[in-house]
Amino acid sequence: MAFVHGGNIIATASSLGLRVDELIDMSSNLSPLGMVPGLREVLEKGISEIAYLPEATSSSLCALFADHYGCKPQQVMAGNGTTDFIYDLPALGRFKKAVIVNPTYSDYSLACEYAGLPWQSFTLEFPDFAINFAALSDTLEGGELLFLCNPNNPTGHMVDIHDLRTFINNHPQTTFVIDESYLPFTGEASLVSGELPDNLFILCSSSKIYGIPGLRLGFVVSSKKNMAIMMERCRPWCVNRLAQIAGEFLLAHGDFYVRDVQAFMASTRPSFVAELHAMPGLVVVAGVANFILCRLTAMTANELAEKMLAEKIMIRNCASFDGLDDSYFRISLKNGRDNRLFLDAMAAVFK
Repeated sequence: MAFVHGGNIIATASSLGLRVDELIDMSSNLSPLGMVPGLREVLEKGISEIAYLPEATSSSLCALFADHYGCKPQQVMAGNGTTDFIYDLPALGRFKKAVIVNPTYSDYSLACEYAGLPWQSFTLEFPDFAINFAALSDTLEGGELLFLCNPNNPTGHMVDIHDLRTFINNHPQTTFVIDESYLPFTGEASLVSGELPDNLFILCSSSKIYGIPGLRLGFVVSSKKNMAIMMERCRPWCVNRLAQIAGEFLLAHGDFYVRDVQAFMASTRPSFVAELHAMPGLVVVAGVANFILCRLTAMTANELAEKMLAEKIMIRNCASFDGLDDSYFRISLKNGRDNRLFLDAMAAVFK
């Protein structure tokens, strides 16, 4: 089965005969501020540590995560990105089906298919892709695994934490996987806390907010009971040593960087979105994340992607998302220079 994601910059550059640094990748939902200051030096200093095995279960890293987020180490597992847990949870064998709130990240459904777990889509509607909780409640029978990304990729829509917590508590027979990969960009509170119900798993990514997808580091948080079950299936050494070193540094020193990213978002996103709104033939979907979903009315996303690639700019055609089609594309905020080049190129296309 094909994996369809944004950020395929290495293959794209190779196909065009370009260097990676010659492309502007608006297709990948990463931090616009680049690498966290000091991280490169820490990794260079730690390179000799790849000569021996990392901690089998990343216990030191999990303890730091728990201290940082106010939960217990026994509630946390580190993995080779949140992808580890997206694929592990449907394979636990304790669910009769999955429900996926679409359009959203395609690996949720892929993971269910790999595990042989039947799944159904609860599809949100244009223009705001907001969740109707009453309708969602009507689809739940108990015994299912429900995937929800918050804020959601690719729509950027975010559910209020209090509404979400209430909904989870009101459906104790449904197990929820809440993917908070993009939450740090918003500055809103996480569901992670000292006490969590047994029907909740929370995914926390280091890739997006810190811009380190190549290191592969993510966490899952749940109740002690659930994590004891997960630990029985835990693969040793699933987090490499450099990723452990990076994670330890970021948990200890990364808060200032996250605040800088949030400040950049607050100062940049409104004017960026306003320029997109002004372009004819383009509808901007309201959202709060570091990425923006748009709908085209005068051309296809594939046509736009080709025009933008001619300007060495990558966008994400969203036709592969369940519930969307070739009229939708997604772009992610970058630094000021790249944002300006993108907007100017778009203005030229729509002119």
